[in-house]
Amino acid sequence: METDEVVGPDDILTKLFSRALRRSKRREDNVAALMAYGPFPEPLLAQDKRKARIWRRNHEQLVVREDLRDLSRLPELGRIEMLNALLPERVGSLFGFASVGRDLEVSIPTVKRWIGYLKALYYLFEIKPYHKGIRRALRREGKVYLWDFGAVRDEAARFENMVACHLLKSCHFWTDTGEGEFELYYLRNKEKQEIDFLIVRDGVPWLPVEVKLSDTDPSPSWRRFAGLLPCKRGIQIVRRPTWRTHDIGDAQLLVAGAAEVLAYFA
Repeated sequence: METDEVVGPDDILTKLFSRALRRSKRREDNVAALMAYGPFPEPLLAQDKRKARIWRRNHEQLVVREDLRDLSRLPELGRIEMLNALLPERVGSLFGFASVGRDLEVSIPTVKRWIGYLKALYYLFEIKPYHKGIRRALRREGKVYLWDFGAVRDEAARFENMVACHLLKSCHFWTDTGEGEFELYYLRNKEKQEIDFLIVRDGVPWLPVEVKLSDTDPSPSWRRFAGLLPCKRGIQIVRRPTWRTHDIGDAQLLVAGAAEVLAYFA
C-alpha cells in the first residue's frame, strides 16, 4: 500500500529558507482568521465574533464544571474559574505560582495542582526555560499558553500563543513519526534578554524562534544568544508579510511573515 512520504524537519528548514512556498493570499487570510477566532473548528468556521464569544464561554464552563469535576472531584471549582480568568493576561509572561497563589488566596502547591489538571485536559500547556550551556539563564519559571489562543485579548500575546501552538504541534508530530525527541523551550537570562522559543532535538538546541508582532529588525537578543547555541539557523516570525535574511555571527536568521513560515509547521 502506498503511503505519503513524511517530510523530515531538516528538509522542512531547507525548504523554508529557500522559500519553496510562495506568498499566498489564502494563507494570509487563514492566519487572520486564526488570530480573530482561535483554532477550534466551531468559532473558526462560523467566523462570527458573537458566536465565538458564546462558544468560548460554554467551552470554559464545560472544562471546569464537567471535565475537571469528573477528573479531580475538586470542591474549589469557583476558584479554578477565577484562575482561568487570570490566565489570558499571563500568556507569554513568566508564570509565577506564588503571585497567582496570592491573587487566589491559595497555596503554591494548590496552584501547581490546578495547572496540572488543566494541562491534562488540554486547556493549556507550559514551556520551560532552557539553560544548559547558557550563562545566567533562568532555570525554573515557565510560561503558560492556551490551546484556545482566541481567548487571549492582547494581540501580541495572542500572536505569540498562536506560534507556540504551531511549534509544539510540530514537535509532537516529529517525535511521533520517529524523527527524534523534539521539545519546546524558551531562552531567557537574568538580564531579561529573551528568545521566545527554542526547539531542542535529542537534547541539543536545534532551532530558535523569536516572535514579533510588527518589528522586522532582528531582535537584539539574537546577538546575545547566537554564539551560545550550536544552531546555524534561526527564525523571527512577524505578523505582517516580510522576508529578509541576516547573518548573525555564524548563523543565518530569517525574518519572515507568519503566513509563510507557519505553512511549514502546520
